[in-house]
Amino acid sequence: MKDKLTKHLPPNVPAERPGPHGGKRDANRREKVQRLCDASLELFCDRGVASVTIDEVVAKANVSKGSFYRYFSGKEELVETIFAPLAKSLQEAFANTKNALEGPLSSEDLTREYVRLATALASLLVSNLSILRLYLQENRGPDAGSRRPIIRVARDIEAIAITLTKVARDQGLLLRNYDLTVQALTSLGAVERLLFAYVRGDELPSPARVSADLIGVILDGMRA
Repeated sequence: MKDKLTKHLPPNVPAERPGPHGGKRDANRREKVQRLCDASLELFCDRGVASVTIDEVVAKANVSKGSFYRYFSGKEELVETIFAPLAKSLQEAFANTKNALEGPLSSEDLTREYVRLATALASLLVSNLSILRLYLQENRGPDAGSRRPIIRVARDIEAIAITLTKVARDQGLLLRNYDLTVQALTSLGAVERLLFAYVRGDELPSPARVSADLIGVILDGMRA
């Protein structure tokens, strides 16, 4: 399945030049950026971000090295560009859930909002399996070099998980008196383990069913 969120421009490429937006030169530029993103994503998934060279990326994409540096300052920005749309969509999904949880909610309301979030995330991630695979492979590595954009996404997700756990506690769901970070990262670890199994091709229920069951297990386990 072709990932749906890789069609974008790196942050250092002007939005309108060369040529008008939607014109032939603009389309050519976007097509080259897309080829570079697709080629590098495949190489990164197979061998890891650190081991892949720019020479290998441009050879696989059939793009000149000069063109690569016209669009990207280096491999770190290439990785950042690949992950930028997914990171933005994740932030939006989490923000919508946080807003929905403001104010008094019943236990059933809270569970419903978390299931809604989990379902939205499952749909988003299934549409971006290659990026998801790369994230799972790289998000626990050193925060250095071209891996930095992935680690930033991981830290953002960790922070959001802690925030949503605090919201659940503040809503008076009688959560057990565990440390918020421990609860949040334990839940996040379970999510990543299930995602690994899905990407690997293990036999699992539908993503929606897995999401609903996981939310139930987490909330039941944290209630007093």
